[in-house]
Amino acid sequence: MHHPRRPSGARPTAITLALLALAGSHPLAQAQETQVIERVEITGSIIRRSLNDEAALPVTSMKATELSARVNTELKDMMLELPQANSLGTNAGTAGPMTSLRGFGPMRTLTLLNGRRLAKEPLTNQYVSVNVMPRMALSHVDILRDGASSSYGSDAMGGVQAFYTLPAYKGVGIKLEAMQPERSGGGATRALGLIAGFGDLAADRWNVYAAFDIQKREELPRAARPELTDGSALTALGISTAPGLGANATPGNFTDPTNPTTALRTVRHNPMFATGCMPPYSVPSTSGGRQTCFLDANTQYTTFGNKNGILNFYAQGKLLLAGDHQITAEFNHSEFEVDQYNNPAAPTVRLTSTHPYYPGNGKVPAVPGLNLGGRPIDVLWSVADAGARIRNDVHSNDRLVLTAEGALGSWEYRTGLSYGRSERNTKAGSGWLKVSGIASVQGTTSRTLFLDPKLNPFGLQDAAGLELLAGASIDGRTLRLHRAENASLDATFSRSVMKLAGGDMMLAMGGELRRDTWKAIGQAGNDLSTALNGQIDLLGGDNLSSGATSATSTQIGRTITSLFAELDAPIRRDLTLNASVRGDKYGDLGETTVNPKLSARWTPLKSLVLRASANTGYRAPSLPEIYTKETERTLIPVFNDPLNCPTVNGVPTAKPGFAPELVCSLTGYNQITKVPNNAGVKPETSRSLTFGGGFEPIKNLTLTLDYWRTQIDEVIGNRAIDYILANPATYPGLFLRNPDGTLGVLSGSGSRDAVINTPSNVGSLRGAGIDASLKYIAPKQSWGTLSGGIDIAYLTKWEARSEGVNGGNWVSALGFYNDVVPVNPNAGLSNATRGLNNRWRHTAQVAWQNPEWMVQISQRYQSKIVDQNLPAATGAGTTGPRDVEAYAQYNLMVKYSGFKNVKLSLGVSNLLDKEPPLTNHTAYRGYLTSVADVLGRAYVLTGEYRF
Repeated sequence: MHHPRRPSGARPTAITLALLALAGSHPLAQAQETQVIERVEITGSIIRRSLNDEAALPVTSMKATELSARVNTELKDMMLELPQANSLGTNAGTAGPMTSLRGFGPMRTLTLLNGRRLAKEPLTNQYVSVNVMPRMALSHVDILRDGASSSYGSDAMGGVQAFYTLPAYKGVGIKLEAMQPERSGGGATRALGLIAGFGDLAADRWNVYAAFDIQKREELPRAARPELTDGSALTALGISTAPGLGANATPGNFTDPTNPTTALRTVRHNPMFATGCMPPYSVPSTSGGRQTCFLDANTQYTTFGNKNGILNFYAQGKLLLAGDHQITAEFNHSEFEVDQYNNPAAPTVRLTSTHPYYPGNGKVPAVPGLNLGGRPIDVLWSVADAGARIRNDVHSNDRLVLTAEGALGSWEYRTGLSYGRSERNTKAGSGWLKVSGIASVQGTTSRTLFLDPKLNPFGLQDAAGLELLAGASIDGRTLRLHRAENASLDATFSRSVMKLAGGDMMLAMGGELRRDTWKAIGQAGNDLSTALNGQIDLLGGDNLSSGATSATSTQIGRTITSLFAELDAPIRRDLTLNASVRGDKYGDLGETTVNPKLSARWTPLKSLVLRASANTGYRAPSLPEIYTKETERTLIPVFNDPLNCPTVNGVPTAKPGFAPELVCSLTGYNQITKVPNNAGVKPETSRSLTFGGGFEPIKNLTLTLDYWRTQIDEVIGNRAIDYILANPATYPGLFLRNPDGTLGVLSGSGSRDAVINTPSNVGSLRGAGIDASLKYIAPKQSWGTLSGGIDIAYLTKWEARSEGVNGGNWVSALGFYNDVVPVNPNAGLSNATRGLNNRWRHTAQVAWQNPEWMVQISQRYQSKIVDQNLPAATGAGTTGPRDVEAYAQYNLMVKYSGFKNVKLSLGVSNLLDKEPPLTNHTAYRGYLTSVADVLGRAYVLTGEYRF
């Protein structure tokens, strides 16, 4: 909540501690700090005020040392533990962990570093990942659990996440950290941190320091946790582990596309079925009455946690000038890299009767009882020899800020010039192959790939085939490249305007000029190939690299001009009113929005503080949502046509007249998620209200209680694909069907498009709840000090409404996954359908500390929710409709600081070795891995030396 640059002085009074507790600060740490009348920055206000003049806003403040005590090895862990956040911290994501306050989506949570914005993640241009924050230089984190702030912008509908670095540092520090899971198989993390600074602000009037941290984490293959892929447990959930209808596999399944009988052209066969297929690459399947080979990717290629690396560098220089002026320069460079593991390339290739591996030609047996008559066959092939197809995402974020602050007469001023740039470079790793050299195209209009005679789609390759695959590798080639920039100039002026009974009435006013740009870089190496008649030269298509077909660049920008003001009026010593307003003009939209905020704080007793605030908010469509010039598609996970393959007695069954291959277990189908010139999308608006207070009935015991309510209208986004598929009668116009009634209209680029799901104003969201905290520090004893606390978030409402759904009435998702409602708060992001609206979340801790030792046990808890419970997962042979059980994770930290300049700690994450809860949600394979610990018990050893 404030910069911790305070000279020594008296201990805080009881009411000061109570006010600090209102901000959610750790009581033991705060009790050891000192009181001083100094102008400091308060998150959520543009008026710099003294430490004991707390604003009337609900803020949770966490010091960097507190995060370490909770065994948080990444800021992702902090985000998951925040009770007010419905965040997704899955280790499998490539976009980076993101914070979603109140569950309203990360694009409605404003993320700041030292009070200013950063360039957003450039693919979606909607949020900032916590991975870009410099952990080694971090001082504390403030979470403003309130709506839009006049300080930073009106788009903070869910709240503000503000990270602050150390205001100065002198000396040298080294930190080593290792995290090792108890069970083998992967997932270990190693980290190194360095910090060094010179100059004393008080004596030398300058300080310069730099901090560096790097972290590397191993991947955790699904095969390393067989207990989480246990077939018996998954079957009870309605998640079938029996081989399904064979598609792309090794050995490949094939069809007879020119069979004189039309109905037989889509029937799949496999010449290796009779010999047991080829475990572990595939197993025999009789699903749908066929004899095929089935690729089960549950453990073979994919991971629970991807390999990643995080690097941060931060440097700051500060100079104090004569006349109470200060100049600060800071630079931040962050980079994080993620390897995402996917199934092997899955092309469909054609074999003529002259191909050496054509069934019956000697190398591959014929299918008993099947007469192909020498007709060509199409083989659904999984290129197992190339291994998993690894997509390498490299994200970088840079920011340079120059600020000046001080006093000019009776005015205090702060001004800043900042420039930020982010880049996301998606590259092919191992397993990616180009078509050229593997297959050829014959004719002028056909897109059929004729397989090279050296390659065997019905088994593993010989030396000649392996050499051909190696020559077709595109490992390291950029598939897509996006950049975003953020440049701003801001100035704020404040002064006392008059004396009131409670003190000085303070006025602040200022303005900001900001320019945001977004660019999708065309990749010349991915230009459409004439030889392939318009098909991009990637074997198996580009579903894992959406945007790779862009041959030309798209660059768009937006200028935002802002004016803001705030008035803080201490009417009496016990009553302060605050009013602020911000006007933002969006140049590209031609719109000006004005959003006020009113708040009040009343202290009727020395031990009691009451507060309230109300505000409105505004969020413009992101630049890619309305200006992208390429049609973009997202691969739909395996699904059934909701009309033509309904669930009968718990089993998806093709309707009469439809071949199972065409309507059940569909793979390789897309939803269209973006289209060019998506004009007409209106901005979002919001209204928020909070009221509550804090109470200190006895010394060092503080309680807080706050009620909040927020509604967001004209929500922009794509609908959850699972919701569309589950409600075909509600959205018949979103399905793309062929004349025969099947899904998957073939586009000009050769993709099979099943659903139109582009950004639009889809409806409204609203939520309400209660935040509470209880913190206590026991009287100090000769053997040490005990302390403890709990922070609680209790949801009383979370619902959505959309025109044409449920008569336009509200649909509740309280205690459910958020994809039971027609409005998706995470639209356009990875894991977009997996938010959970637990009624109760809390974090708690109990600690003992003396001058040398500290021991803390902490707990993160979330209550049960109703499972997804789709018909296919609740029929015969399953447990039926069920709940996802409550989840609690305990961590233990022991620290020793008895050696000079040295701190050692041993942490145990997931102390009780608890597995994630089971779920039948289609986005998972049985376990809720995005919000619960999949590593199991892990040990964290940290050593820190500062001198």
